[in-house]
Amino acid sequence: MASSSSNKQPLMVDRPATTSTLCTVASGQSFLTSLIPTAVGNATKVFDVDSALTDTSISGAYIDEIWFTYTKDVNRVIDAASASSATYTRAAAVLTVTLTAHNFKVGQKLFFDVQSGGAPTEEVTVTAVTGANTFTANSSASGTITTSNVNIHVPVDFCIYLVSTGTITNINQFFPLIVQSIPSVPENQTLSTTLTEKLPLINHPTVQSGALNFAGSNNEIAPKQRGLMLRRGQALYVAASGATALTNGFYCNIQGGFY
Repeated sequence: MASSSSNKQPLMVDRPATTSTLCTVASGQSFLTSLIPTAVGNATKVFDVDSALTDTSISGAYIDEIWFTYTKDVNRVIDAASASSATYTRAAAVLTVTLTAHNFKVGQKLFFDVQSGGAPTEEVTVTAVTGANTFTANSSASGTITTSNVNIHVPVDFCIYLVSTGTITNINQFFPLIVQSIPSVPENQTLSTTLTEKLPLINHPTVQSGALNFAGSNNEIAPKQRGLMLRRGQALYVAASGATALTNGFYCNIQGGFY
């Protein structure tokens, strides 16, 4: 159904659009320092709502999903960047890991690639963040291990920016909207910003019933529609955290349409 001036509901787009863009460019610094890229070229355009203002038939766009797809099919670890060298100890079944500026969050998974000390190489889950450089996880084995070595692929963090100009001349024209952290384990080879609740809610209530209602068990997923409303003249860009580009990138996929 086409929209009109009085009926521009988000899903009633005139011109559906789906884009997929390979993203390997880093922001030029860790997001622990700043979300803003250090240079104009350190971000990749992934969606354009006529930022050049040449298509007068476009009023704006609605984005109803942004998802990331890894460029490889892996079964142990997402190797988007080189592994980081870390140390660990184990007391009973509790692993204490030391990794400078790790930026792990509680509940994130990682592939624990043991280099020495005898702990099992396996996928573990972060149970506590005990400092900027330390966190804990549970091992499947138990026993005392003194300081030993492990390789860890840290999560890949992407920032999605709103840009409201056709020509970017200053890094301050990047406005951060969403930061999506992607733990480097196989289950995240395709990751939805809707299911991780990073894509924001829009003011468009959805009829609900049962488990999907506001009081239901799934109320955080769909009490309203999630998406972005963009006006003509804007665009979305993406960059990854870090000082160097990713060795293997992710495709940033966007589904939406123009009205």
